[in-house]
Amino acid sequence: MKDILLALLSELTLSRQQMIDVFEQIMTGKADPAAVGAVLALIQQRGASVEEITGAASVMRAKATPVTIPDGLTAIDTCGTGGDHAGTFNISTAAAIVAAGAGREHDVVVAKHGNRSVTSKSGSSQVLEELGVKLRVNSDTLTQCLDQAGLCFCFAQAHHPAMKHTAPIRAALGIPTLFNLLGPLTNPAGATRQVMGVFSHNLTEPIANVLANLGAEYAMVVHGKGLDELITWGPTRVSTVYQGAVTTTEIDPASLGIKPARVEDLQVDSPTASAKVIRKILAGESGPARDIVCLNAGAALLVGGAAIDLATGYALAQHAIDTGKAQAALDQLAAITQADVN
Repeated sequence: MKDILLALLSELTLSRQQMIDVFEQIMTGKADPAAVGAVLALIQQRGASVEEITGAASVMRAKATPVTIPDGLTAIDTCGTGGDHAGTFNISTAAAIVAAGAGREHDVVVAKHGNRSVTSKSGSSQVLEELGVKLRVNSDTLTQCLDQAGLCFCFAQAHHPAMKHTAPIRAALGIPTLFNLLGPLTNPAGATRQVMGVFSHNLTEPIANVLANLGAEYAMVVHGKGLDELITWGPTRVSTVYQGAVTTTEIDPASLGIKPARVEDLQVDSPTASAKVIRKILAGESGPARDIVCLNAGAALLVGGAAIDLATGYALAQHAIDTGKAQAALDQLAAITQADVN
């Protein structure tokens, strides 16, 4: 670890293999906590490279408790980094529910990865609890959820036990670190298709390249004017991974006929308030909240292969709400998890 620290102090970037070696020590508790804190702080100061993030994510993926995807199904994820401090309701979680309702008949399911919130009013796990979903269930139950509900929730705390070695260090540092990026890159079901929101527009292309390195088949890394989501009041920067190549463009919601909204229309102050918004969407209420959820669900359906383009995905998401399929996906998820004896 001393050589690594000296390299970082000399403002050198680490190779992928060096990062793998470092993270093997970190994730097994073999590294000195003070040295780990120094490594994380030095990398954070200059910004992690694509190879460094790739190496760290590959170790974290290897140590995750896996979830099996049923044969014949394609799994997608809608997990984002958070950290945008916008205070919106849980858009990506709602999008996961809607995408599951629309995707199941196309053999596309959603293995939603998420955790408790650190920077927002409501994390994905908190709002799902409000919606009746039990978080800590065994892996077989999660596979059952994918098969029957088209949706499961991979609670990060239950699937990344090696993180116990880093929690005290991160708490002592009290600053964002590389770990803030790793969650959405380490889906326990090994989903190779995802829509991943990031908290800065400068991250879309680097993270897309990381996903390409990690074997993503089709992914969109998005940032919309301060939000780690596709937004409805202006263009969203999107870096797309497809067949190993990365391209960066913008998505304009006006091209889909979506009315511009304001971020204020989407803000909540608690998981309870977020769940209330999601229930209204699933019940068919129109407005800015439904629009942004369908836009993000549409993108998920596109990368999952259920839609040929974003407009089709957006229409499929709307249809899933109007036919009750989205609500049914949530209801089944809640019922199956509550029946788990874990």
